Formats: sequence, C-alpha cells, structure tokens
Amino acid sequence: MGMDIGEQTISSAAEAIIKSQLDKVDSLEIEVHTDPVKLTQGQIDSLFVRGKGLVIQNDLRTEDLVLEASAVDISMLKMATGTFELDAPADASAKIVLKPDDVQTAFNADYVKQKMRGQKIDLGSGDRVTTDASNITFTIPEAGRIAVSADVMLIEKVETHHVAFSAKPVLVEQGQGVALTDVQYDQADNDMPALTRSLIASTQDLLDFRTFDIGDITLQVTQLDVQPDRLVFAANARITSFG
Repeated sequence: MGMDIGEQTISSAAEAIIKSQLDKVDSLEIEVHTDPVKLTQGQIDSLFVRGKGLVIQNDLRTEDLVLEASAVDISMLKMATGTFELDAPADASAKIVLKPDDVQTAFNADYVKQKMRGQKIDLGSGDRVTTDASNITFTIPEAGRIAVSADVMLIEKVETHHVAFSAKPVLVEQGQGVALTDVQYDQADNDMPALTRSLIASTQDLLDFRTFDIGDITLQVTQLDVQPDRLVFAANARITSFG
C-alpha cells in the first residue's frame, strides 16, 4: 500500500533521524500509515521499519532487521527538533537475521576482543594464567549448531593454543538471552575446557541483544532458528524511541 504526502514526509524524516545515528547501514526503509487527521496529532495506525546491514550493538551487523508495530503515538514536537520519540511505549514484532561472517567480524572487533583480553583462567594443571584471544572464527557446521574457535595466548607461559567448541544455542527462560547447550569441546589437552569457557561466555553475550544501540528498544526473543547459513531470531519488541 502506497503512502500519501503526509505519510511520506513523516517516513522520510524518521529515516533521516535514524540514519544520522548509524555508523553503518546498507539500506533503511520506514513506512507509516494513518489518516490525515490522526497524522497531525502524531497518531500512527501502523509502523514498518526495515534495515539491511544495520549494526545494532557491539559491532554486530544484521543481514536483515524488521520491526512492525500498530497504534503508535509519535511526538511531533520532538520530531521537529530531530528526535524520533514516542509519546507512549509501543509494542512491536521483530525479526533479526544474522549471517555467520557478520558474527565472526563482531568477535574480532575491538569491543569483544577487549572483553576477552586479560581474563584470568585456572587451568587443569593448577596454573592461573592471563589470556588473550585472536583469529576467532564463527561458523554454522549444521542446522541447529554453531561452532567457535580461537587462538588463545597464555601470556605468562608465552604459549598459544588453538581452542574450539560447537554447541546448540537455545533461548533461556522468557527470552531473556541465549544459552549454549550440548557443548562439545575440541580437546587437544586437558586445559581446553578451561580455555574455552571465556569463548562460550563471550558468544552468549554477543548473541544477547535485548537492547539496541539505536534509541530505546528492548527485545524479548521468542524464537531462535539456526539455519545452515544464518541465525534467525523472532522477538517481541518494546519501543520508546529511535533516538
């Protein structure tokens, strides 16, 4: 369904506001639909947002992100000053698609690597060491499972170990994050499980995007589908503002 001139104006203004906050986005599409009288009051019957190549947090790029909401009240005064805020929080449905290469890129970005740098690990041998990770890979070896590997340096020992694991990602209770189950370690020696624990925690953190870096949006993930070439999340969203 096409938009009239008023709907087009609001949609274009919203796109410009959101794009101004983004470091990277391949394309952004926003559609609002309502009647002219409601529009003057900021009352929107339906809101559709679609972003491709959108970085949502921690250098994590989404292949595709869709938000759909109905009965949205936009603050027209705030929009006139370059802020896309709602007069009241709105409920929406969301779909997020991640490609393995983009997750891998996020793993090797500064934010995640800094979190993994300097961690203290107690090895099976009884030694306590400081670690640093590099060359992190993320793949989907088969539907339903992910695989992560990294070169982990033991700073005090001046040793580097290649560690890896595969696991099945599942939603934790009430969609408040992602847990990795059925973890299978690539055990080259007895210290491998200890070395990979930080990788497991970082993976769970990276896939836990209940909040975006864009505005004030929170998610409750309702479904996670690990397909051979992508991760697909369905979620309920609560939107207060887009920035």
